Amino acid sequence: MIQRPKPGDDEEDILRMQREFLQDKTLQPSAQVVNLRKTEHQTTKRTIPTSSDARKPSKYAQSKGLKEKRPRIDNAGQLLGAIIEKNIPEAHEPSEPDDEILPVLNESTEIDDDKVYYPKALPLILGNIVEKSCNDNFDLDFKPMPSKGFPIVTKRDPNIKPGTKSIYAQHIEKTKKLIDVMDVDQPSSSLQSLKVNSKDLHMPSRSYMVASDEANEIHRENVNILLKMSEQDILQEQQKLLSSLDPKLVEFIRAKREANSQSVQNIKTEINDCKMSVTEVGNQNEIDKSTTNDSLWENDVLSHSEIHKWLHFENLEKDKLEWLKGVKESKVKSDEPYEARFDFNGYLLPYAIEYCEKTKTLYHHGEEAHRPGYSITELIELTRSTVTQQRVMALNTIAGVIEYYNAGIYKDIIEIPLSKIFFVIRIAMDENKVILLEPALRAMRNLLYNRIDEACLDALLGFEEGTYQPCLQNDKSEIEEIESKETELNDFHLAEIDLISAALRTDMLQRLFYILDTVKPSYNAVQYSLQILIRLSRNSIETANIIVQTDHLMKSIVSNFIPTTSINFAVNPKSVYNGKPVLAALKLMRILSLQSREIGETLITKCELLKPTSVFISSGIDGTYGLRLQIEAFCILSNLLTYGLGIENALELNPVIVTSLYKHVQGTDVTTGSSVLSATHAAVVLQFVNKLLKCNMLNLESYKQQIYPLMREGIQKWLSQTACIDNYTCGHLRLLCSGLDCCITILDNEKISLKFLNDSLRRFSSSKGFKIILNNIVQSSNLLSDIEDGDIMFNKNLTSAGTAIMHSKHKVLPILNVVSPIPLLLSLFKLLNIIGDKEVSNIFIDKLLSYLQQLSKKHLTLTNNWFTRMEVELIFSIIKLSVQCDVTESVKDIIYVTANKLCYILRKDKQYELEYLFNSIIFNKQWFTTDRLFKLISLTEADGLAALTSVEEIKLCYSKVINIKQEEPNYSIVLKEWQEPVLPRDWIYLPILSLYCTSQEINLSPSVSVLDNKISKQLETEKESIIICSLEWVLFNEVMFPDLINDIEVTDRFCRLLCVFLCDSSLFLDKNINLLLRKCMKILYKNPQKFNFDKQITGLSNFQDFYTQILEQFQSVSYGDHTFASCVLVPLAQKHNVKWRKLLWSEYAGCLRALDCPLDDLCYHLDDYYYPAETDESLLKSYSRALASNLLRPGTIVYNIAQHHVDCYKKQKNVIEESNK
Repeated sequence: MIQRPKPGDDEEDILRMQREFLQDKTLQPSAQVVNLRKTEHQTTKRTIPTSSDARKPSKYAQSKGLKEKRPRIDNAGQLLGAIIEKNIPEAHEPSEPDDEILPVLNESTEIDDDKVYYPKALPLILGNIVEKSCNDNFDLDFKPMPSKGFPIVTKRDPNIKPGTKSIYAQHIEKTKKLIDVMDVDQPSSSLQSLKVNSKDLHMPSRSYMVASDEANEIHRENVNILLKMSEQDILQEQQKLLSSLDPKLVEFIRAKREANSQSVQNIKTEINDCKMSVTEVGNQNEIDKSTTNDSLWENDVLSHSEIHKWLHFENLEKDKLEWLKGVKESKVKSDEPYEARFDFNGYLLPYAIEYCEKTKTLYHHGEEAHRPGYSITELIELTRSTVTQQRVMALNTIAGVIEYYNAGIYKDIIEIPLSKIFFVIRIAMDENKVILLEPALRAMRNLLYNRIDEACLDALLGFEEGTYQPCLQNDKSEIEEIESKETELNDFHLAEIDLISAALRTDMLQRLFYILDTVKPSYNAVQYSLQILIRLSRNSIETANIIVQTDHLMKSIVSNFIPTTSINFAVNPKSVYNGKPVLAALKLMRILSLQSREIGETLITKCELLKPTSVFISSGIDGTYGLRLQIEAFCILSNLLTYGLGIENALELNPVIVTSLYKHVQGTDVTTGSSVLSATHAAVVLQFVNKLLKCNMLNLESYKQQIYPLMREGIQKWLSQTACIDNYTCGHLRLLCSGLDCCITILDNEKISLKFLNDSLRRFSSSKGFKIILNNIVQSSNLLSDIEDGDIMFNKNLTSAGTAIMHSKHKVLPILNVVSPIPLLLSLFKLLNIIGDKEVSNIFIDKLLSYLQQLSKKHLTLTNNWFTRMEVELIFSIIKLSVQCDVTESVKDIIYVTANKLCYILRKDKQYELEYLFNSIIFNKQWFTTDRLFKLISLTEADGLAALTSVEEIKLCYSKVINIKQEEPNYSIVLKEWQEPVLPRDWIYLPILSLYCTSQEINLSPSVSVLDNKISKQLETEKESIIICSLEWVLFNEVMFPDLINDIEVTDRFCRLLCVFLCDSSLFLDKNINLLLRKCMKILYKNPQKFNFDKQITGLSNFQDFYTQILEQFQSVSYGDHTFASCVLVPLAQKHNVKWRKLLWSEYAGCLRALDCPLDDLCYHLDDYYYPAETDESLLKSYSRALASNLLRPGTIVYNIAQHHVDCYKKQKNVIEESNK
């Protein structure tokens, strides 16, 4: 008995039943498929036919009384093509002629496969030709199948109302009547010929007056008569007929014919439209087919020979077949924007790409099926898909998009909503599936952790500047302002302001702890998690402290990824929780150890960081990974030594350090043939030695006795090698840089001179290698690169170090290029400042004069960039060295201009350097060249004004306003205000702006009490002194160093000088102040074409409010001062906006009577106030009203301006009136 499946059986039971059924050969199936065309002994494989084979007649032949089939034709295959039937069951045709010749098989054996073979044509074998019978009955009601597969859609007449018959029945009946009325083509050939002839003779095809069988017969007779007549005879008879008939009757007949003709024409038009649409569809299908043949889009699935064997293909589901359709091509204009779409790597795709095997997976049936790739919206939707693979793909794609975006590749092309994507990724991070965690962590890493920034910061390891780190914290002022208003700051708003704060609010640290400690994901996921923590720790000291205080997180990191073990092992990325250290974890500890002394102490006490780092340093290494681990370990200990931590541990490592230094002195070179990683390792070892030597409270005599000889040998060796190089890399030179930094510390501590060092530097200054190094200084300069801040990729809610400049030709900051000499020159000039050898110093200064000259002449760029600090430090060292040496007058001029520019390039942590520049160069008369002083004296002596009141007094004035702190250099490692300059660009106007701001605050605040007269006079005197000093210094710079302030807009300088009139109600009337103001204004008036009051002015919200303030001050306290009046008149020229003239002549017309000055004091020529003639009618009315009243004094400038424009308007009006007459 055959067992049949039951409802409770599973798949294994069914398979078992199948095996039993197949094994039992005795069972007979209940049904059997028999191929009647085969013989009883024939197998499934066809045999080779022969002429002697007996063929069994078909059922059709048996029904006709045939006992056997005709024999096959022998050797037919030699004359005809091989014919092979399809290997699928054939449908029986309804009829088959008796004399039809059956297909003949070739002698060759049929191939045993599932392919489809089509029969070839048999042109020589034909049956009997029989004439087609014309007596067959035809079904006249037969309607062919429409081409579209459905009847043609017709529109129902809305006038049909429901009655005894249905609406549909009435519509069909009406349609039939309409067809009966129409002239239907008849099968008669005679009528057809009549139609053709009538068409040629422009005759009607039927009668339009009556519709019956008799009418049609009469119409045919008339047509026959007309055909026998000539055209001339027809026209004559037509004229006779028309003349005999009533004209009204003729019009009636014509109107009826036109009406009938129009209705018939409408029906024909509908039919023709339907035919045309079918034709167009047919043509389009042909085009589509031709396109399909040339592409890989479509497969003719429904015509596949094996489709009857496929599951669930018995019903045609068009919505599913849409996925197999070809994509319609769509074109967009080049100037039209379109939605951004990305490939699976996150790369932005063009609007259309060539379809091939690599790109076919990018097409899907979304909103824009004809375009490849996925939009941001579609990717966000896929991250919430229930299919895991789709979520993984979406997260990986988003990760790629963010990586390219943060790298600056999409800058000025698309804007990515990072704050929205952040929450999508953060939600995905809450999944515990490792397959989802890794792409989610990768996306979050790419969002927060800027890989280019980190690579550039790590490139400074081994250099002195590499020990300083930027604080990458966003401005908190907006958050504080919102919180001060006691309004709730939601997560989305916070993410738009500061992504790092939003990440901390979403418990990012707790989630990362759970992932690292409990989930224990793959090596890549661990890397991503640690890199996210690195970026969080760079945010601020407060954020780093939060991380360190998260004890369970720190313990998990230290125990799992910084174990106390040897580092002599091979890296296995597939296994991470194997008791081996991870490089990213050590880097995290290095960043944390930089932040503050308190955090360093926590790392030593709670995390016991000294123990594993000491083991790493003492361990033998074999391979680059172990070398990298040791580099990070040395950097951690060096950071701790900066804060005076871990000194005892450092001394315990003394034998290891000496041994390592000896190996590097003997085996590590600065040539390009050596390893860069080895040179970096040697540099961090020397850096560790340098930090230890700076701990002066220790007794390091025995340590120094071992280190100093090695240092001397190493410095001599590396200087000699550098002097002979033909090519170099900055990475190799870091070894020499660290050695020179150690020499600086030794000279500073020991207070001794090193003769070998002076001799080596003298030889090095004239060497071939140093010349090669100097050749690259300009191309490695950030300040001379012409790269503006707008060229660098920045995100407003995520601060970066500013390294992404993909649109530049170098793709990297110039100072960080492979052959950059800036770090080496910085260490070299710092050493020269300590040595104090003027002869050697002058040699090196002369070598860099061309570089300094370019700095003094060009506009400096990238001044706010973090990595520009090295170059600024180098320039300061050169200037400081120049102060110690006796330089020529021409060199003094270059040094002075460069030092002046350096004042507004220095950052806020460079207060000491700014004070040094003020005291030594900027306000030092010895640095004013004779030519420039003579130029100033020749300008000022004509008015009896001294050249400079007192340079020292001016310096004190600026020092007081700027509030320069008297302190030693800042040795903080993490710099918070590294983006803020110590002085603004227009710092020479700073005292004036300071007084203006103070006066505005006093005016706004209520008066509490009357100040004592003595104090009041003292304040007035102090204010007067500040204004005089600042105006003298402004005039000094305008006359002696015009190039220094030319990059400040003339309009900006003009507005700053106008603030003098607003600082006090009467100070501008002082003789000296007024004279200085007039001289400063005269210099600005030399470039009248550069004034532009419609653009945004630096430091002002808008010029209109400021100019209103000026007019109010002039109206109240000007006393007709000519200097003040000339300043008020500047925006009134015809070239400027009419609103400034309207403001004066309408709202502040009270100024007009006192507004006048000599023509020589005007900024513009008088014609610039006259022409072009005024066209604004409201302003012309103000002119007329002022002239008619007593507001203007005759002969004044404003009177002449008003009179001129009124006269011009009257003349123009008269000309128009005369022309109209």
